[in-house]
Amino acid sequence: MGKLIKWILGLVIAVVVLVAAAVVVLPMVFDPNDYKDEIVSAVKDKTGRELAIADPLELTVFPWLGVETGGVTLGNAPGFGDEPFARVRKLGVRVKLLPLLSRKLEVDTLVLDGADLNLQKNSKGVTNWDDLAGEKGESGGQPAQAEAAKAGGPGLASVQIQGIQLSDTRVSWRDEQAGAQYVLGKVRLKTGALSAGAAVPVEAGFTLTSSKPRMVVNLDMQVSVSAANEFQKISMDGLVLTIDGKGEGLPKDGLTLKLAADIVADLAADTAKVANLKLNGPETELAGSLDIAKLQTAPQLNGEIRLSQTNVKQLARLFGTDIQTADPKALTRVSASIKLAHEGEATRLDPVQLTLDDTKATGYVRLLSTKGPVVRAKLDLDAIDLDRYLPPASEEKAANDSEKAKASANGSKDPFAALRTLDLQAQASIGKLTVSKAKMRDVVVKVTSKGGVLKVDPMGANLYEGKYQGKITLDARSRTPKVHAVENLTGIQIGPLLKDVLGQDRLLGKGDVRVDIRMVGLFEAEIRKSLSGNGRFIFADSAYKGVNIAKLIRNATGQGGGATQAGDTEERTDFTEMSGSFTARNGVINNPDLKAKSPLLRITGKGDVNLPANTVNYLLTTEIVGSLKGQGGAAADQLSGVPIPVRIKGALDSPSYTPDLKALLNAKAKQRLEQEKAKIRTKIEEKAKGALGDKLKGLFGR
Repeated sequence: MGKLIKWILGLVIAVVVLVAAAVVVLPMVFDPNDYKDEIVSAVKDKTGRELAIADPLELTVFPWLGVETGGVTLGNAPGFGDEPFARVRKLGVRVKLLPLLSRKLEVDTLVLDGADLNLQKNSKGVTNWDDLAGEKGESGGQPAQAEAAKAGGPGLASVQIQGIQLSDTRVSWRDEQAGAQYVLGKVRLKTGALSAGAAVPVEAGFTLTSSKPRMVVNLDMQVSVSAANEFQKISMDGLVLTIDGKGEGLPKDGLTLKLAADIVADLAADTAKVANLKLNGPETELAGSLDIAKLQTAPQLNGEIRLSQTNVKQLARLFGTDIQTADPKALTRVSASIKLAHEGEATRLDPVQLTLDDTKATGYVRLLSTKGPVVRAKLDLDAIDLDRYLPPASEEKAANDSEKAKASANGSKDPFAALRTLDLQAQASIGKLTVSKAKMRDVVVKVTSKGGVLKVDPMGANLYEGKYQGKITLDARSRTPKVHAVENLTGIQIGPLLKDVLGQDRLLGKGDVRVDIRMVGLFEAEIRKSLSGNGRFIFADSAYKGVNIAKLIRNATGQGGGATQAGDTEERTDFTEMSGSFTARNGVINNPDLKAKSPLLRITGKGDVNLPANTVNYLLTTEIVGSLKGQGGAAADQLSGVPIPVRIKGALDSPSYTPDLKALLNAKAKQRLEQEKAKIRTKIEEKAKGALGDKLKGLFGR
């Protein structure tokens, strides 16, 4: 037993002596600087690059076996200038000596300080690291682990790294093709001890400077990383990213975003999971989760995103955009909940639940391909007033619209370029809809777009006690779009509709309207000049407000008042029926066959409305078929059966109504002439009858 103890003690002493000898002798007999030239030559042979090591290589032996140096530079690729591809101010690596005897690798903190990496792409798309990447499969060898196993050498029992310390590092990227330059400065990375199964705290950050757009972004990251199953399962717990940015496209005072999440990647199962995802920013709070399959091949995503209520106007204002709406409270309460899935080229948002101020909406959006893109969508809304979201009406806006129309006509902009490649099929149903002040219910809309032609067909709704059916085609295959609209209104109360849409209800009654029109352009000035098409209408129990034709006739015949009504009075003319048709050509609308009936009157009309000039020139012809005594115009009964013309002329929004007195007098004179002729004819007939009677009486009397 004593011999065994002596033997072990002797062995220990021998090891200590050997180690001590190595500590003393190795630095004396081995100088790593003797191998500098070989290292430089090997790099030259492998890469064609010049390697320079300015500082001496310093060797340590016990308790750490390591080397440190500095002033290392690696030359750039030919054609990319004289600036080095990479330079390092200080680097070092140390391995603990004694654990190596037990096949345990314990590495001290890896230090890289003052590294500078210069990445470039020239105008031909060639980068300054292409020559370093080599050809695929160039080595033709086996992976290192396979080679080691093949050699039968013993592997390491364990690996432990005290940490990684990266500081004051800079990475620049210049892209001559894009004309942009980006710089990652103040790059830092600090970790705790790295070992299998242990949670490793990690701190990192950098400053990104961009030339296009001009922007400076600071990023800081904190996370706890752990690995298991031979690094096949990696967890990132408590990830927090803080991003501060200033520059073009960002708020004046800068932008701060904070992202938090817990991430688990299982490389063996080829999956990943993002839980407790949160994104906080100005006026924005997002939360959700994400599952990823086929992580390393063709990622498939499934997840959910929730947007807390946000003020979109305030958010846009932070980015220098002031959104003006007719209703100041519009776009101030927006929230959403979305389930998303992605596989291949297809992305599905299904279902989508959206709250837009007072509107609740549900539906889906499916992006089948980004080429086009190809989109399928469906949306159901309870109620929405679209007028709330339009810009406030003003003369200045009208002037701006006019300028936009001119710009479009001059070809300075092509707003429909994206529409020509869009493949869209979408449908929507709306319980209550207000648009252009018209109120609708049970709205159904289907929209398709293909090859630059967008169709809204069918459109249907219940409105003003009637029904609406229509379709609209927008042909944007050329720079100036063409619009074709076919609309049918059945059983509509036209008065309330005109009151809501135009602010005045000159025409009253229930009836049908059919319109088939075409126009070129979307701005008012373009529409006024290009409007063409046709239409017809018929109304029962109707009235035209603004003029009392019976009273106008009474006044014109001398029963009181003037011969003109201004059209803005409370007067009205009632009809049992009104019908007509129109044709339009280049903004000039012609109505040749207006017909209106009442117990007292029969009215016909014809004339033009000139939209480009904003004028009307119309002739109403009225015929009295009943007594006007109830209208206070007994004398006017003398005009019964006489056509009475009334000229409507002037500005479209405030025309004047004037009887054509000359035509009226001519008609009256003609009536009197006919009456006198009738009297004379009667007298002649009576005299002739009397004389003839006496002769006949004398002839046959006896």
